Amino acid sequence: MKFAFALLIALSAACSPYSPDLGTAPFVCGSGDPKCPDGYDCVPAGSSSTMVCLQANGTLPDAAAGQCADDSSLEPNNTIQNAHLFSALPVGGLKLAGLAICPAGDKDTYAIAPPPSGTTQTLTATITFDANQAILVVNILNPSGTVIVPSQANGDGMAKVSLVGVPTGGPPTYVQVLVSPTSTTLMTNGNYKLDLTQM
Repeated sequence: MKFAFALLIALSAACSPYSPDLGTAPFVCGSGDPKCPDGYDCVPAGSSSTMVCLQANGTLPDAAAGQCADDSSLEPNNTIQNAHLFSALPVGGLKLAGLAICPAGDKDTYAIAPPPSGTTQTLTATITFDANQAILVVNILNPSGTVIVPSQANGDGMAKVSLVGVPTGGPPTYVQVLVSPTSTTLMTNGNYKLDLTQM
């Protein structure tokens, strides 16, 4: 009888509905102290101002669905110094798919070679992204990395930017995609498509 009673206690302890393991998915920090339970740290959710509890040594999830497109063949391309260079855009433009801003803080930078001397051309970059993931923007930068044409929203899940009169005979013009600095969502990663034209 004593054995059966001891076994019952052991089983009930093993099946306790309370578990200190809250999983790896981040959750919003509390307003009081402590802001997070033991084993979790209150950290910024990427570029967002929202603070989330993250398991110690954990990482924020990639994209909304936990999946980032694999654009490793174009990486690293965070800055103008290591931008992926397109020496010439085909007639009708270039369409790229399977791109991602991932992990948090990532930027994708593309260098577009200047058009032939004596021509006047317009460079246009359009991105299409999942509006349920991070809000993305696309900017045109000069060779010093300064934004010269900022992104413009072009419908839900789209942004567009154009530079009229692309400089000829000099260094490339740069197109950069990143998470919107004004985004208020928890998402810090997102997949996108990029259309480039220069004509």
